[in-house]
Amino acid sequence: MAELPDVPTPIEAGLVDADSATWIGVFMPAKTPRDIIDKFHTAGVKVLTDPATQESLRKMGVEAAPMSPAQMDDLVKRDIAANGAVVKATGITAN
Repeated sequence: MAELPDVPTPIEAGLVDADSATWIGVFMPAKTPRDIIDKFHTAGVKVLTDPATQESLRKMGVEAAPMSPAQMDDLVKRDIAANGAVVKATGITAN
């Protein structure tokens, strides 16, 4: 983050396998028509790339990183796999 230039990332701090990021995404039902997804995506990118929106988000420590629906799909799949591996490695169980 630009606002915290001297704070190391988890990897820089020596946690080699650590990759922690918080993200916010929008999910739609699996059978949502592609044209609806595309319209929603276009509107979302327009908002997130607006300079006033970016400034407001920056003040909250948030960096907008719009991505395509396909990129979001890949991110979710990677996070599920990575978090599943952490759960298995640590033996975490639900109460």
